[in-house]
Amino acid sequence: MTFESFKQEIFAQAKAKGFTDYELFQSGGTSFSVRVLNGEITEYKSTSSEGVGFRGTYNGKMGYASSELMAPEVIGQMLDNAAANATIIEEEAVETLYPGDASYPEVNSYNPVLDEVDAGQKITWAQEMEAYAKSLDPRVKIADFCTVANSNSEMAIANSYGLDLTQKSNLAMVFIIARVEENGVMKSGTAWWTGRDFADFDYKKLADQAVKKALSYLGAKSIASCEVPIVFDNESTRDLFGVFASVFMAENGQKGFSLLNKDKLGETIAAPTVTLRDDGICAESLGSMAFDAEGVATQQKAVIENGVLTNLLYNLKSAVKDGVKSTGNAAKQGHGGAITTSYTNFYLQPSDTPFETLLADIERGVLITEMAGLHSGANAVSGDFSFSAEGFLIENGKLTQPIEQITVAGNFYELLKNIEAVGNDLRFRSIGNGGMGMPSMKVNGLKISGM
Repeated sequence: MTFESFKQEIFAQAKAKGFTDYELFQSGGTSFSVRVLNGEITEYKSTSSEGVGFRGTYNGKMGYASSELMAPEVIGQMLDNAAANATIIEEEAVETLYPGDASYPEVNSYNPVLDEVDAGQKITWAQEMEAYAKSLDPRVKIADFCTVANSNSEMAIANSYGLDLTQKSNLAMVFIIARVEENGVMKSGTAWWTGRDFADFDYKKLADQAVKKALSYLGAKSIASCEVPIVFDNESTRDLFGVFASVFMAENGQKGFSLLNKDKLGETIAAPTVTLRDDGICAESLGSMAFDAEGVATQQKAVIENGVLTNLLYNLKSAVKDGVKSTGNAAKQGHGGAITTSYTNFYLQPSDTPFETLLADIERGVLITEMAGLHSGANAVSGDFSFSAEGFLIENGKLTQPIEQITVAGNFYELLKNIEAVGNDLRFRSIGNGGMGMPSMKVNGLKISGM
């Protein structure tokens, strides 16, 4: 059955069964990836998926059901499951369906050219990237996880209030890890590319980035414990904000899982250099989206503006609790998932300050480029964190000694207040629908634990 015919049939039966309103959500797509090692294919995946999720109000409660088939024979069971699911809901908050917005932003998230590249060409690129990386320096011992992948997806939402929306998107990703060895010590460097046109992809450039990064870590040493200015490069900044992004979601504040809630709106919670945005449409990201998982139009909004908390991220349910409108941040993990909250395109607004200028007035400090233990070492409720890290010593405004075996520790809420400057090197890592992008940033007041 087509989505349209399945929708008409399940809606008719839902009404007859006693559902007062109802919605059908479809998600599906295809994905391809190939990974090589020593010129041979070590992983080859070509998959497709499709499924539908139903939710509807039954006896005043919202019930869910899902199926990987769109066929007449599954409709009755889906409705029975949704009705049974509704009867066990104990939460007082009422989940509602959305009638739609008057207009939605335009999104260009699909490029048909991307899907025209055949598997053979992607295999060749992966092999050539690996071979080129290994040719760059005799210290390169292996280039693994040489992966070329692409995917396309389609999402549709329709409900009994007349909402009827679809969005199609595609994306390509290439990844490589170069591992180098000197004097028995091995170091690694990663590089990645995402895009919607392989014409923008240069496997030599990517391999060169990974090898140079790995080589730069050779000779790394620990340093004495200290409290010095710290610069996070754009990738480590993104990793840090990724761990704590959930604190800006209203439902977490409502449940006591974040120190931020509606009562904090209007308060200064960060340095005046900090403007943190969540934009449904973002030219710098490949994850722009016109609507969220509930059919609410996405918004352009500052979460923090010049240090002041101006918005939290809402879906319909959390918005009702706080007496506000949804910000278009509902999320759904696949067709069978429940509605939660997520960011769209989440980023620190960059300045026009080059990365080198962030370092220029630091007499002695640390550049963080890699962090590990990101989830086990963080408490999203209190904001406390302690991560093992690698990077470089900053001396008299220049990067000198690579450093390892250090720990960076602090509190995320305090860190926000101590961001002295942000750079101009905003870079997104997009995930299809949505993405996170950060520039590098300079922070005071953090402790480094070393040898």
